[in-house]
Amino acid sequence: MKNATFVIAVLLLVLARPAEADFVQTYNTGFANGGVIPDGSRTGWTDTETVSVPGTSLNQMTDVSVTLNLSGGWNGDLYAYLVHSSGFAVLLNRVGVGTGNSVGYGNAGMNVVLNDAAGVNIHSYGGLSVPTGSYQPDGRNIGPLSSAATFSSTLPSALLSSFTGLNGNGSWTLFIADVSPGDVMTVNSWGLDIAAVPEPGSLVEGAVAVLFLGGVIGLYWLKGPKLQPQPC
Repeated sequence: MKNATFVIAVLLLVLARPAEADFVQTYNTGFANGGVIPDGSRTGWTDTETVSVPGTSLNQMTDVSVTLNLSGGWNGDLYAYLVHSSGFAVLLNRVGVGTGNSVGYGNAGMNVVLNDAAGVNIHSYGGLSVPTGSYQPDGRNIGPLSSAATFSSTLPSALLSSFTGLNGNGSWTLFIADVSPGDVMTVNSWGLDIAAVPEPGSLVEGAVAVLFLGGVIGLYWLKGPKLQPQPC
């Protein structure tokens, strides 16, 4: 009976394997210009990192989050996007700019997680204090020098969902520009949190293990020791 219990426990562990593979990484060293974003320049600052996960292709990404830790400057000056393969997402685009506010929010920096499922878009975080916590990416796929009215009338379209279905391995490039002079901002760190369907080989391996262990249990019950009647 103990042997059967052990086999059943192993089978349950196999069945409980997560349906997704995950990759989480924060980047905070080796930045160009020490992470300082050129002030008042659309040339901007870039950082390219390579995702390479041994044993998995990170095939078919199902969800991507981006962390941004920035300090100094004027948040409303920033334009930032993320590129990987055919995916493109606008993370920040002059946050706060809209009808009645042509310069955006004046807070200095942020420490945020950007994910499409968050409740509030980063463009409208409020400006009362430095933003922290989770926000939707800006997603406004317009030039950062567009009019305030254009910002108000443009809906988010370049979101992190553009990476869904792509292979997560390969180069990821973060671009940030400070398009208005007067304040200097620094990138302290940024990061990726990727969920993806495991490579097909892993799924086949799991299915084979389930079938094998199921067969072992069946053989045990068919040919294993039977309970004997006990004398009264």
